Amino acid sequence: MPSNIENSPDAKTRKQSAEAVNRAMARFPLIIELLAELSKAQIPYPGDDDLRHGCHRTLTTMLAELAKIHPAPPGKSSKTEEIIHGWLKGDEVVRLVEADKLQRIQQFIERILGPTAN
Repeated sequence: MPSNIENSPDAKTRKQSAEAVNRAMARFPLIIELLAELSKAQIPYPGDDDLRHGCHRTLTTMLAELAKIHPAPPGKSSKTEEIIHGWLKGDEVVRLVEADKLQRIQQFIERILGPTAN
């Protein structure tokens, strides 16, 4: 019984860290989708610059939220973690998000959850 008590808090803390990252980045897929749509326009429409600016502000807010999350203890990666790491992959993300912001997001996530297992 004591071994279950010792293992349980670590697993719970890791899960909580992953859920906190997920909450902080919940809008990330939407931001990527919106930036992709904005990049397709041949001629900017009224309000496009405001939308783009809002997307970049939201990414900055995500960085601030990620900075507050404590690192998870080592352990087996969860489906939530795989989803989070998956959001950061792909040519579209690299093309649409400023390189320094994307790198900082990746660094925060690696600090919190550890590197991806490729």
